[in-house]
Amino acid sequence: MRIVSGGRDRGHDRTDPRSGRRRTWGAALGAGALTLALATAAVPGSGRGPGVAARAAASAATVVPVTKPNAGSGQGSGPSSDPTANITPSPNFLNSCAGGSYDNGAACENSALAAIDNARTQEGLPGMVLPSDWTQLTPQQQLFTATNLERTARGMAPLSGLASALDQASQSAATQNTDPSAPAGFPWSSWGGNWAGAVGSPLEAIYFWMYDDGPGSYNIDCTPSNSSGCWGHRNNVLLSLRCQPCLMGAGFNANAYQGTPSWTELLVDTSGSQALDFTWNQVVADLPGAPVAAALDAPAVGIASTPDGQGYWLVGADGGVFAFGTAAFYGSMGGKHLVDPIVGIASTPDGHGYWLVASDGGLFAFGDAGFHGSMGGHPLARPVVGLAPTADGHGYWEVASDGGLFAFGDAGFYGSMGGHLLARPVVGMAPTHDGHGYWEVASDGGIFAFGDAPYYGSMGGTSLFRPVVAMASTPDGRGYWLTASDGGIFAFGDAPFRGSTGGESLRAPIVSMTASSTVGYWLAATDGGIFSFGVPFHGSMG
Repeated sequence: MRIVSGGRDRGHDRTDPRSGRRRTWGAALGAGALTLALATAAVPGSGRGPGVAARAAASAATVVPVTKPNAGSGQGSGPSSDPTANITPSPNFLNSCAGGSYDNGAACENSALAAIDNARTQEGLPGMVLPSDWTQLTPQQQLFTATNLERTARGMAPLSGLASALDQASQSAATQNTDPSAPAGFPWSSWGGNWAGAVGSPLEAIYFWMYDDGPGSYNIDCTPSNSSGCWGHRNNVLLSLRCQPCLMGAGFNANAYQGTPSWTELLVDTSGSQALDFTWNQVVADLPGAPVAAALDAPAVGIASTPDGQGYWLVGADGGVFAFGTAAFYGSMGGKHLVDPIVGIASTPDGHGYWLVASDGGLFAFGDAGFHGSMGGHPLARPVVGLAPTADGHGYWEVASDGGLFAFGDAGFYGSMGGHLLARPVVGMAPTHDGHGYWEVASDGGIFAFGDAPYYGSMGGTSLFRPVVAMASTPDGRGYWLTASDGGIFAFGDAPFRGSTGGESLRAPIVSMTASSTVGYWLAATDGGIFSFGVPFHGSMG
């Protein structure tokens, strides 16, 4: 689809007050003719003139906004939710926004928001409310935010974040003044892309895409002889997505379209773990009316990362769970009676749930985490200090400070240090990648390997400045990290050293660690502070 957008005078006449030029809706300009339209400033209708793209130089008339969508393979909101007619921008933000350059000013923002609010009123929707840090966001982050605000206002799932690969595809399309498409090799089940040129604010682009996209607009795929292209941008913004996950790419070039801004967005329903550079959770935290950040009511005791490394959960001894990045909140034991304190947390393999374990062996499952049994209510020689899931998430192990190991679900028992003399207590464990083995670690850094878990070395017998408190294994099971309470890191096998807080002054001791790849790891302190090494920082309670 190809769309050319601008202001409106009345009827089918459309005038951009920045150029004083009018264009009339008439005969169709074919979808393949956009390049010609841009190069020759062709105007759909019985005649041709310079009205579309006449804003090239400072001394020339202003270039009229241009937009076009790519329906991709997705299914949008459909005709039932399309407006019955284009909604005239009121107020006309083209009088307030500098279309020839990026406009992040209050006058443009307020005018565009007022027009969006007026259009939303006709759908019975509340006005758009921007996050408090709107002006500090990049143009691409602003476009992502505005797109999600249109989706969530209609009860649709937000796009989880900006994917780096989709950003690259969108940026390339913005430079080329065309709509983006899903890049080769990127997994998708549906997608749609939009482009806009000669608009200085993403709010202008959103308005044209959402409310001024039908018959009589500059949508040159929406003609008297072909109405299938009408409201193409809107259907892309409101694309029906499964969101497991759904992601977006955004592109911005300040002068690609005849010396004026070029904007693109690409909405994709995807799968697997994709690298993100910005998330919706970061936006939500700064939306007016967002709940004040919760405080720790008990010391933090554990951390678990999402499988893709784009988020993590922190858990307190009272069972309170705090989600960061793309990690979703599925529930907690915060505010509920516990027989004994929580001591650890583990994520399900797909990141759509987690388990909490208490020192008495009680197990609490949330999201898609299944309950397969626990040591809660059973006598223990020593308290439970941690847990680890099997590779498929259909089972887990609990480990006690005497090295005792308790297997549930499809977790196999491959041995333990229970009943054996230990120089120091066991403080944690980590599974192998296939779930057919595991390691136990003691506070002196001693490592005990069981099943198919290889022994790669330990700190046992070595003088430590502070005791070891946790461990994490690499995804391929060919290495592991140990961390001490001062944040000192000890790497073995193929586990790389990415840095540590060893030797630094900490307000609170390190109590847990997690890793989703060999890229790096996160450390968690008892005050809720999170320290990231080689991986993104998504926030903390510190």
